[in-house]
Formats: sequence, C-alpha cells, structure tokens
Amino acid sequence: MIKSYFLAIALIFSLSSISEEFSDFSEKRKIESIKNQISLILPEGSSIVSVEKSEFPGIYKVFYGDIQPIYVSEEGTYFIYGNMFKIKSKSMMTGGNEAGATYTNYPVIENITDLDVAERRLSLMKDIKKEGLISFEAEDQIFDITVFTDVDCGYCRKLHKQIREYNDLGISIRYAAFPRSGLGTETFTKMVGAWCSEDTKTVLTNLKDGKEPRLEFCESQPVAKHYAIGKKLGITGTPAIITNDGELLPGYYSPQDLLKKLKS
Repeated sequence: MIKSYFLAIALIFSLSSISEEFSDFSEKRKIESIKNQISLILPEGSSIVSVEKSEFPGIYKVFYGDIQPIYVSEEGTYFIYGNMFKIKSKSMMTGGNEAGATYTNYPVIENITDLDVAERRLSLMKDIKKEGLISFEAEDQIFDITVFTDVDCGYCRKLHKQIREYNDLGISIRYAAFPRSGLGTETFTKMVGAWCSEDTKTVLTNLKDGKEPRLEFCESQPVAKHYAIGKKLGITGTPAIITNDGELLPGYYSPQDLLKKLKS
C-alpha cells in the first residue's frame, strides 16, 4: 500500500515535469512563430530585441529597436501599433451614515502602452553606469533624476544655472551626455573633454558658461554610449529628463514646476 502511494506521488511529479516542459516548448514555438512573422514587416535594418507576454490575454509585445512595442497575436498573424488601454475599477466613498459608508465603483482607464514604454526605458537605463554620470546631488534628496544634456544647448544652460535651486528642493540631477549635433562634432568633443576631466563638475559648468577650459581626453569616455542609449530612448532634443519611474519629460522645467511634476 505504502509502495503504491509513493509510486503515485512519483507519477504525479513526473507528469507535472512533462507538462511544464511541454508548456515551455509550446511557448518557445509561439515566440519563434511571432519572430518569423513580424520580421517580414519590420523596417530595413531593424531586428527584434525581445518578445514578451503582455497584460492582454493572447497578445504579445514585440520590441524591435523603437521605444514603443508592436502588439502581436500569439499566432503572429495580427498586429497593432498604437496604444493599448485597460479598464480598471476604482471604489470611491459617495455617502454614509451611522451604519457605515457607502461606496460606488467608477471606471478608470489605464494606458498599458505608457507603462510598457516606461518599463523599456528603465531597462535601457540600466546600461548607463551611475559612476559615468556627472552628478549634482541634493543634501536632503527626495527625487533622483537623469538629465540628458548638451553643453551648447540654451535651455540646458538655463537649467544648469539653477542647479542649486533644484538641489535645495531635494532634486538630485545626474547628467548623461547627449550632443545633439552627433558624434565627432565640436560639441561632442567638448563633452568628451568634460567627462574625461578630473573635475568633471567644474569643467561641465565652465563649458555651459561659454568658457573654454583645457580639455582632457580618454578612451573610457561614456559620451558615445550615452548618446546611443539616448537615441534608443526616443530622445531628440535636450534637456531630456528621465524619472525613476521611466517617464520621459522633454524640455526645460523650472525648479518648482519640476518638483510639482515629480510629485504628481
């Protein structure tokens, strides 16, 4: 009797293992089928980065270099490029008496695509090392943001002149390099010099003040990498702010406006 019991247990575990292996194999086949189908319609030079299940049952999200995914059916024969939304229910108190409060459910629309894009940005930001950023940190930090900057950009200079005001409000600013004119240009050369200098903060500040400090160069400069990642993030201009939630805030924000935005 005991022997039969243990044999039954072993059979259950064996069947469970076989089921999991079959499920994994089936999932891999779906992903390969999606890759094969979507590869046929991608722009020339594009390649699929990842295929993942989305929140929408039976729908996969395909990243192919663009910050926004394509949503694809599990057969790979239908796709959507655009926003996907989810209807959620939020309960709000609408009345009450001595016996207790009454609540009413209201629909709330959530943009799933925005969440997918933010998640993708955060994934890409992991390739930027913190020590490769030029940081101006707040003593009493509340928010920590990354700002893609250009030393010759007017609004980048305006933002930097107020750096102490941002810090006083508890906002730490960490600069990543994004020379808008591209790699190998004069602005790119200046920024490489700033990132390679011993006193990065002072040299960056001097460049943004229009000064021409003595520049140093190094093979380990991260400017080209920052620029490439910025392009993948969908950045086209500076300043461009990336929050810790993966949201992209393009353009200049005053210290108070930025604090209000980060709190919202």
